[in-house]
Amino acid sequence: MNDTKSEKPRNGDLFATQGGAEGEGGTPQSKPGHGIKAARERAEAAQNAALLRDDPLSAQEQGTGDTTNESGKAAQTQAETQKPAAAPATRRGDGLKAAQQRAKEAKENAEKRLGKWAEELREAPNEALRCALFTARNRNVQRDQLKSVEISSYGNSRVIYTGEELRQDDLDVWLQVLHLARLQELGTPIRFSPAQMKKDLQWPYGVKHTVRLMTILTRLKTTGVQFHSERLGRGVVLSLVRKFEYSDDFDVAGKRADDEWIVELEPEIATLFGGGFYSTRIEWEQRMALPGNLAKWLHGFYASHSEPYALNVDTLIKHAGSRVSTQGKARQMVKEALNELVAVGFLKEASCDRSGKVTVVRNKANTKTPA
Repeated sequence: MNDTKSEKPRNGDLFATQGGAEGEGGTPQSKPGHGIKAARERAEAAQNAALLRDDPLSAQEQGTGDTTNESGKAAQTQAETQKPAAAPATRRGDGLKAAQQRAKEAKENAEKRLGKWAEELREAPNEALRCALFTARNRNVQRDQLKSVEISSYGNSRVIYTGEELRQDDLDVWLQVLHLARLQELGTPIRFSPAQMKKDLQWPYGVKHTVRLMTILTRLKTTGVQFHSERLGRGVVLSLVRKFEYSDDFDVAGKRADDEWIVELEPEIATLFGGGFYSTRIEWEQRMALPGNLAKWLHGFYASHSEPYALNVDTLIKHAGSRVSTQGKARQMVKEALNELVAVGFLKEASCDRSGKVTVVRNKANTKTPA
C-alpha cells in the first residue's frame, strides 16, 4: 500500500524548490563562497581593463594569447612606431664645432675688455701717443676747431680728427677713465666721484676744477677720431667717450654737489689696444710730476718705444702739435722737456746737439715693451 504521507524535504530539496530545478530552466545551484570569488574576479577584470587602456600592446597580446603570431608582430610594430623618436646621434665633428664656437665667444668677450694693469700705471693705444691727437700746446691758448683734419702722426698710422683741439690735460683725464674701465666690460657704466677723480689727477679741490673736469669729459664726448694702420687692416672711427652723465644739483652754498658721475666708452676702443700688444703703459707718478705739456707728450711718445731712435727736433715738434716761431726756440723747448724727463727718472740720459738731433736713453727701470 502506498504511503500517502509526504516526507519532509531535506535541506538540499528545500534549496532546489526555492531556486528551481536546473532541468527546468533555473539557475545553477550556488555553492557557499561563490559570491566572494565572483567579486574578486570582477575586481581583477576591472583592473586588467584599466591596464589594457594604458597599454595597447598588452591588449592585443591578451586578445591573441600569442605575441609571436602575425597579429602580435603587427601590434609590436605599431607600438614601436608610437614610441618617441630618439635624440639624433652626435655626428663626428660636432665637438670641434662646439669648441670653435666657445673660442669665438671667448675672443669676442676679450675684445670688449682692456688688459689689466697695476694701480700705479696707465695705458693707452700707441697710435694715440705717437701723433698730435693730444697736442703739447699750452692749455691757456685758444683751442682750434677741427673738421676731418689729418693730424701729424709718427710711423705708418693715419689719424683723422673732428672736434675741438685736444691737449695733454685731456689725455690725463682720458687715461684715468681708461684706468677705471679696465676693471669691467667696455660699454658698461663707469661710476666715479668727481672729487676722487680730481684727487687722482692731482688737481686742487674746488668747484672751479670740477667745472674743468666736466668741460674735458664733454669735449672727449664730442670727438670723432679715425684710426688707420696696417695692423688694424681697416679704419676705426669712434668717439673717445661715448656717454657722460653728471649731477646737476647744487647745494645751499651754490657749489655743485659731489655726486656720482657716469662715463661709458666705445667697445671698439679695445681694438686699438690689440690685447696689450699695441698699447703703452705709463708710469703715472712720473707723468703727474712733469710740469710741462711738451714733457708729457715726449713721455708718452718715448714710452711707446723700447729703444727710441734718434730724431730731429722738427720731427718731435711737428708730431707734438706744438707751434714755435724759430728753430732756436724749438731746440730750447725740447731741451727743457728732456731735462724734466731725466729729473723724474724716466730717461737715463738725453741730448740735443746744435744740428737739432735728439738722442735719448731710457731708464731700464721703466718696464714696458711696446710693439
